[in-house]
Amino acid sequence: MQQAGEPVHREGFWLVGRQAKASNDDPGPIGALWGEHFERPFKDLVEGRVSDDIYSVYCEYEGDYTKPYTVFLGYRVEVDATTPPGLTRRFVPAGRFALRVADGPIPDALMEAWAAIWASDLDRTYNADYEVHPAAGGSPVNIFVGVR
Repeated sequence: MQQAGEPVHREGFWLVGRQAKASNDDPGPIGALWGEHFERPFKDLVEGRVSDDIYSVYCEYEGDYTKPYTVFLGYRVEVDATTPPGLTRRFVPAGRFALRVADGPIPDALMEAWAAIWASDLDRTYNADYEVHPAAGGSPVNIFVGVR
C-alpha cells in the first residue's frame, strides 16, 4: 500500500447506487453488493454521471471500524441528477481525507490496505471513507480515509 502525503480537503459530492449494512465481522454484504453490481449493472441507468469510476463508500459507522456501517456502491453524479427506481442517492460530505493507494491484485491489495489503515494511528472521523475504483477495473484504487 502506498501512502500519499498530508491529509487534503475534498469537496462533497453526490452518488447514485446501491447500499447494504456490513461489518468487519460480517463483510459478506460487501461481496454481495459487488456481485450484484456485476450481475445487474446499472451504470447506463444513471444519468448525469461525472465519470464511470466506481465509488465504494463506507459511512453511518455505529462506532469505529469494529462496529457495523453502511457500504454504498455507485457512481458520482451531478447535483441535479435524477435517481432511477431501485437505486439510492447519497451525499458524501466535504472533509479532510488521508489518501492511501491499493496497488496490486484486487481484492487482496484492498484487504491489505484496509488492514494497514485499521492498524494505523490515523485520527479518523468515521463520517465517511471511500474508495475510487478505476472504470477499467483493477488497480490502483485510491482510498480516502476521513480524518480530523
